Amino acid sequence: MLQRIRDGASGPLAYIVVGIIAVVFGVWGIGSYFTPSSDPTVATAGDTEIKQSQLQRGFDQRYQQLRQVMGDSFDSSVFPPGEVRRSVLQRLIDQAVVTQYAKDNGYRVSDADLLAYIRDNPQFQQDGTFSPARYKQLLAGSGMQPAQYEARLRTALLGDQVGQVIRLGAFAVAPEIDQAYAQANTQRKVSLLYFEPDAFDDGITVSDDDVSAYYNAHKDAFMRPERVKLSYVSLNASTLDTEADTSESALRAIYDDKAASFGTPETRSADMIRVAIDGQDGQSNARQTISQITQQLKQADSPDLAALADQTDGVTYRAVDEQPKSALPAAVGDALFGLDKGALSNPIKTDDAWYLIRMTGQTAAKRPAFDDPQVQARLKAMAQDDAREKAFAEKSDTLEDLAYQAPNDLKTISKSLSLSPQTSEWITADGGPGIGQYDAVRDAAFSDAVVKDGLNSRVIKLGDTREIVLRVAEHEAAQPRDLADVAPVIRERIKTERAADKAKKSADQAVARLDAGDSLQSIAGDMKGTRLETPGYIGRRDNAVDPALNQAAFAIALEGQGDDSHGEDVATSSDGMPVVIAVSGQRLNDDADGSQKARKQQIAQQQRQYNASLENAAFDRYLVNQADIKIEKDSLKAGEADS
Repeated sequence: MLQRIRDGASGPLAYIVVGIIAVVFGVWGIGSYFTPSSDPTVATAGDTEIKQSQLQRGFDQRYQQLRQVMGDSFDSSVFPPGEVRRSVLQRLIDQAVVTQYAKDNGYRVSDADLLAYIRDNPQFQQDGTFSPARYKQLLAGSGMQPAQYEARLRTALLGDQVGQVIRLGAFAVAPEIDQAYAQANTQRKVSLLYFEPDAFDDGITVSDDDVSAYYNAHKDAFMRPERVKLSYVSLNASTLDTEADTSESALRAIYDDKAASFGTPETRSADMIRVAIDGQDGQSNARQTISQITQQLKQADSPDLAALADQTDGVTYRAVDEQPKSALPAAVGDALFGLDKGALSNPIKTDDAWYLIRMTGQTAAKRPAFDDPQVQARLKAMAQDDAREKAFAEKSDTLEDLAYQAPNDLKTISKSLSLSPQTSEWITADGGPGIGQYDAVRDAAFSDAVVKDGLNSRVIKLGDTREIVLRVAEHEAAQPRDLADVAPVIRERIKTERAADKAKKSADQAVARLDAGDSLQSIAGDMKGTRLETPGYIGRRDNAVDPALNQAAFAIALEGQGDDSHGEDVATSSDGMPVVIAVSGQRLNDDADGSQKARKQQIAQQQRQYNASLENAAFDRYLVNQADIKIEKDSLKAGEADS
């Protein structure tokens, strides 16, 4: 069967598969097929060798995933390349020992299982059905033969079987389900006494010595970031000096080619009914319904599509009012614009529905005359745009070539393309005026090639009609700001911190008074800078309370049971304000009988999955500890240079 898939597959080169192929290759790589013997072994796990190419491929894939997930917030300092490389290598080792265990203990992936997995992969399907041609095309786009891919996939599925056995064997006992249910549904009655730091800043003085000491202790917090001024040349289509061909023949060619841009297109009106294709039997049911409706309409003397739709389940009616062909589903538009007035179409099928339409009216297209002054003005503007677009494309190719051929200055580019060099204002890695607003500009400006090696950047595209090449004109490393410049900020920060300390001490005093028997209401009335809130009973996921305070409220150890439960503590709100949390009751907010059962079933499933993940991780650690693992010296050093 697998051979028949391969033999039946043919066609042009397709794009690279990013689904299951990426998963399998990300773990195992394809190095053993194409990498020369010089590809060093970075680690061995039992009988399995892990090659440098596999590690590098896994590292690249992981870094790409992190960048995609985090977007503009990605910070390479949070994910040191060496640590990422180390985690990828550990994953490869884990996979190797699990696969070896599966082989040693009789796990097998049959041809039938492998075939089913391939057939069910949506990447290899066309119109919902497995396509041998698409299968081979996509593999070819990845540089793979079907036999190679199937061997890798078989190995990956073999390791997955071990995890499946663990998952199937995982269970959750009643006590842990009940405990998890109780934890999820427990509510606590809370009162919150806020201590506003601003109310405690009177009488606080900050000396110059205080400011100087704070500055010296926190210099890293008062650094002026690294910054650059850039020299750059800008190729902008809107500023290119071009001569457009505005002869009558040229303008008429534009007029005819872009007829839809002038006037209004032909429109048609119609009665239309639609039968949606829904559910497993949707195709046959919808076809049967539309056939019955067609017969009824053909037999009627004066068919009323709206009334018929109201009388038939699953059928909707719509009056199409003067719509251009482009506003309708392609098949529907083709049919409607081929009908005479009053004529009824045959059934029309689209991907999600069947249609019947009756044409009720039409409005001819309206097009202003070629020699209309407004049309002439538009045509000349369009001719100018076309000329600039063509000139921009030609110069863009030249710019690309010169950026590569002459990387050490902008003179060659400037002279060849008649582009005057410009200079930016100071730009940091976080932003700046002018071209500094573009992420792509800042990424290039602070790349090693530009800022350290002094080379031109690659061509940077700023939209569809502007490109620049830049280099560093001036560079200043990060350095501490002058004390005089930041002294006001430091003075205010010290004052704020001292006020917060005084507010915290008052909050601690309030807790002591609560322990002594005072009520929170009386404390709120006696102490300055306080604000009392009484949200009452809250759950662990209650959005009515600051999440930081919610978490703190459920972390308080209580005395007593039920309505007599009580406890208090000082916490800090998300905005840094000291808050006394007083708990004066606890209860279980049971769901209704039916929903309680469903909720416990959901918790049981979650607990089984959690237990399975713990067991799977523990089993992996056991296999790794039992295996003969050898990591080659310096195998991770390459990661220090990665980015």
